[in-house]
Amino acid sequence: MTTESDITTLADQLSELLDGHAVDAAVEMIASIHPADQADLYDNLDPEKREGLLALLSADGLAQLLQHLDEDQRQEIIQRMPRASLARVLDRMDNDEAADVLQQLPPAEAARVLANMTTAAQVTPLLEHEEESAGGIMTRGYVALHKDMTVQQAVTYLRLRKPFTEEASYLYVLDSTNHLEGVVNLRDLVVADPDTTIDEIMVRDIISVEPGTDREEAARILQRYRLRALPVVDSEGVLQGIITADDIIDVLSEEATEDMYRMAGVGVQEWVFSPLRESVMRRIPWLSFNMLWAFAGAAVITLFEGTLEKVAALAIFMPMIAGQAGNAGIQTATIVVRSMALGEVSVGDLLRVLSKEWALGAIKGTIFGTALGIIAWLWKDNPTLGFVAGLSLFCNMLVAATAGVLIPMTLRRLGFDPATIAGVFDTMLTDLMGFLIYLGLATIFITQLQG
Repeated sequence: MTTESDITTLADQLSELLDGHAVDAAVEMIASIHPADQADLYDNLDPEKREGLLALLSADGLAQLLQHLDEDQRQEIIQRMPRASLARVLDRMDNDEAADVLQQLPPAEAARVLANMTTAAQVTPLLEHEEESAGGIMTRGYVALHKDMTVQQAVTYLRLRKPFTEEASYLYVLDSTNHLEGVVNLRDLVVADPDTTIDEIMVRDIISVEPGTDREEAARILQRYRLRALPVVDSEGVLQGIITADDIIDVLSEEATEDMYRMAGVGVQEWVFSPLRESVMRRIPWLSFNMLWAFAGAAVITLFEGTLEKVAALAIFMPMIAGQAGNAGIQTATIVVRSMALGEVSVGDLLRVLSKEWALGAIKGTIFGTALGIIAWLWKDNPTLGFVAGLSLFCNMLVAATAGVLIPMTLRRLGFDPATIAGVFDTMLTDLMGFLIYLGLATIFITQLQG
């Protein structure tokens, strides 16, 4: 495995070779590096040296590099490439990756590039599907067999076809109209008697998805059944393509990143070096929304100004009661959102999930409420203050547990992505309810608090 320090060293070595015009040595060095490490190497080079690296790559090498670069870097390279050269590079990329690149181009440019591609017939159908769908991430690269073939004939065909590794994990049995009839595991083919027919060893109980299936759902299915590839068929059962495990790894990584960014209220396309203007446009709206709710919290406090004036010590523990419950609510909301994304829990499991989180909230509320109550009592020498603070935190922990479950599930039921605003709503609710419970109880026990 190549470490970050290794990449830095390689970048320095390549820069020296390019400065010394040692082209052959530079080409040999680049060829010895895995494309994923080439992408990190590209990121560590100065702009001038990046151009030198690209100039030394063949069309195959450039295709591999583009598939490992981040979207912004890939887009930057694609925009500068002559369209004829881009067509040759896309011919050497996976069909789904080539389709992604074409969808990033203006329609007229995409049509021009596609017209020069030898793989246009395989890539064009993929352009019809949404990027977030199973059809948008599938590839047309698969091995098709007929059920009347013998094992020996199938093996001979594979030797002539020489498919890529990811294409040959499963072999798909099609009829004359491309309807999917069965699947053969490569291992079963290798160990079977040469005279056995494909019909005898194929699996007829096929797990598949339709092109319009959400890519997250496709990822869940592939994970659930421990598959290395997932066939994509239309409503008539005609095989459209396959989704490989590599595609699913990318999907899971992207979706996890999107969920994390959304729960933090930042743009899903933002990264640390995004332009300042883009970062401002993506973050300010969420912070503005939070500020409005902060005013709502201030309004709740205003209702109890008289109580706070009589017992100023109450203000000390307000942030702890709101903050601790808010953190607990974020924990619950995060677990519920992720479980829903993985298909582990649905809206129908509401009562079961609530029961568990209420029990957990009661345990957390007892532990931290007791601790806060004792500290408040000893600190201010007021047992009633300790009781009010401890009971308020206990109650707010139950609020946090309830909100952490109900908010994500309600958002999902209404058709919204719960990862987008569940955490924000949960924090706001625990703040408001924390202030209301704490100051409300203080108002009830105001006489004892003043004693």
